[in-house]
Amino acid sequence: MPGTAHTPDYISLKRHRDDRHLVERSIRWGVVALLTAVAVAGLANVFGQHHVVLVADSGAATLRVSAPGALRSGLLYQGRFEVDARERLSRPTLVLARGWWDAMSVNSVEPQPLRSWSRDGDVAMEFGPVAAGRRFTIYLYLQANPTTAGRRDQSVELRDGNRTLASIDRSVNVFP
Repeated sequence: MPGTAHTPDYISLKRHRDDRHLVERSIRWGVVALLTAVAVAGLANVFGQHHVVLVADSGAATLRVSAPGALRSGLLYQGRFEVDARERLSRPTLVLARGWWDAMSVNSVEPQPLRSWSRDGDVAMEFGPVAAGRRFTIYLYLQANPTTAGRRDQSVELRDGNRTLASIDRSVNVFP
């Protein structure tokens, strides 16, 4: 046919393209269907970045955590922590479980804590006083390291000094 490419050397159209073996064709179509399903699942946000909002309430304050429930390795993401104070918080402290830090790159914490320390693998960050009736928001900008995979505990605890005000148990799935 004029205008079409010639068949490459060592390629037999009858053997390589027009093979009638049902098993081989089924395997090829199965592989294509699997790759298509993975791509569609990614487009449907199955593999991360959809934020999940969890709330814990006490008489003194409300803690609201917004962060993805699933991530892909290498993904940049944000965790947002909102504290609504019902009474004055003199030493508001967020205690973040090890899963916020292990195999994650922390790009920024805004605003910066007055001080921070490690406690049994968890990280505590103390901020300045918050007046009753005020909202205080902390942003944590992270990236899941490219070699990270599996489920991680990302629990959060709000404390005022030594007193625990609210806590949220959450976890995140990191897909390879």
